[in-house]
Amino acid sequence: MANGGRSVFLTQQQKKERLADRMGILVDIWEADNNTALTYPHVEEALSAHGIHLSRTRWSYLINGTGSLVTDQELLKGIAEFVFAVPASYLVDLNSETPPEVEARMEFLVQMRKLKVKNFAARNLGATSPETLRTITRIIDASMNGEEGD
Repeated sequence: MANGGRSVFLTQQQKKERLADRMGILVDIWEADNNTALTYPHVEEALSAHGIHLSRTRWSYLINGTGSLVTDQELLKGIAEFVFAVPASYLVDLNSETPPEVEARMEFLVQMRKLKVKNFAARNLGATSPETLRTITRIIDASMNGEEGD
């Protein structure tokens, strides 16, 4: 059983939020991998190729954590496998651990975002002294690692 062998009971709202969080992570990873926004038509096309129907409203519920909790196991399995190429358990079992491949991709995405922030700062602070740039870099690193500044 996930979570150290103990059962975790979630309210309907918590389930919606957890599912939306997981969907958000997968959408972020997909968009970074594909360098484009993931749109409903793309998702619908990927699913319909496998005989799975997804309405625009249901897609909105999934990614926003609003409306009815989506519990259709076939739909969740299809989204996991055919849209995001991750184990179905990640969306079907909300008490499951994050699959290693999703964890690794999330960590990579975080690092890529850190680099973008640093590159942005470097481009916009071109005439700044090297020591000031090092200080700014340390501040950026600390803030992105959840550390408090001096």
